[in-house]
Amino acid sequence: MARFRARDADRDRHVEVIEAAYVDGQIGDADRELRVSRALSAATLDELEALTRDLQRRPGAPVPAAPDRARTPGRLGGVLGALGAAAALIVAGAVALVVLASTGEGSGDPFSSADPARPRPAPQAGTQSRGFEMTAPAVRRLLHGYASTFGTLDAFEAVFYPSRASFQVPAAGTRSRKERWSYDGGWRQDTPATRTIGAEVPVDLGELDVRRLFDNIATARDTLGVPHGRLTHVLVNVSTEGTPTVSIYIANRAGTGLLRTTLSGDLVRAHPYDG
Repeated sequence: MARFRARDADRDRHVEVIEAAYVDGQIGDADRELRVSRALSAATLDELEALTRDLQRRPGAPVPAAPDRARTPGRLGGVLGALGAAAALIVAGAVALVVLASTGEGSGDPFSSADPARPRPAPQAGTQSRGFEMTAPAVRRLLHGYASTFGTLDAFEAVFYPSRASFQVPAAGTRSRKERWSYDGGWRQDTPATRTIGAEVPVDLGELDVRRLFDNIATARDTLGVPHGRLTHVLVNVSTEGTPTVSIYIANRAGTGLLRTTLSGDLVRAHPYDG
């Protein structure tokens, strides 16, 4: 594969493949964290492909778009790219209609579609234009909206990115299934309900100290030694030791630093930059 520079959209697609493989049980917590952090800081499509090459794609899972090896430079290249994107949208729309039609009643697999007891939330009034940004007031508003939308502050996982957030939400009426939802100004369901893996335990997001979280983000920037580092994401979940933790990732093109704390903000461990 030619060493094309990766775009944010490319990184997001590969992160979604990694997340889907994690949900399927193909990879564990540590492997998933490592792959996601490297995907978010990848500079080229080669690096992204290497992170997902060994992962199985389940039906309906996102597939990273292959780069155009004959990319045409200049204005002509831009026009061809736009035409290709338009065609891809048309095909994606047709596929989406087929998928929606196939997940109706009578499928025979109660885990093949989202729980019909939970209606798809409509975007909250006034939030679509505001979107989401990783600030303390925005996180507090988002958690309030999460509780209003899903009737709980429990989540098997929450990931806060600079301009969006992703949650593994307990499916309505049970904790043995979970759904992935994302928020970027409105709620969107990304995956149907799937079985939880092993003894997965949800985190009470109401116990997350937002003020301490942002204090620790500043501490991570100052102490992890990541040159020109930026916050890539904050992961809130139950660690392999069975303890709810907050993992703060600061990265640049060469490597990643990690600061892990409790929900209340107390330091658990730090993994300095290794680039």
